[in-house]
Amino acid sequence: MSTADKQIPRPAELDLEFFQAATSTGELHVQKCADCSDHHHPPRLYCPRCFSDRYVFEKVSGRGTVYSYTVSHFTTEKAWKDEVPWATIVVQLDEGPRLVGTARGIDPGAIRIGLPVRVVTETVTDDFAYLWVEADAGAEPEKTGNERAEEAR
Repeated sequence: MSTADKQIPRPAELDLEFFQAATSTGELHVQKCADCSDHHHPPRLYCPRCFSDRYVFEKVSGRGTVYSYTVSHFTTEKAWKDEVPWATIVVQLDEGPRLVGTARGIDPGAIRIGLPVRVVTETVTDDFAYLWVEADAGAEPEKTGNERAEEAR
């Protein structure tokens, strides 16, 4: 009996730049216009605000609120069957852009629009993911995967 591999999207072009900026530091980066300072996502060739073609990928706070969500109770991918139910959420970052990601450690039934969340990053082999956990106003931000690896050295 063979085991199925989990299919993970592979970024390309500007999305690849976005993921490389994050994986190089283990932190969440979004595209920022070098002329008007607008943060936006997904990455674009031109700023949607001022149409500049000059940009950088900048570290952001990683905090935001749930803008929208859906809970998946079924998957057609055999490799993911033990993961259901899972919640996919759209997070409105404090800096403005919205990102889609997976909720981690949050009961799917407890997710609501407006729920404060913060990002945690995880690098496993060559794959990188940013995941969202419930924000605790008094807690220190969770260390990135790279920070945990550095402490282990």
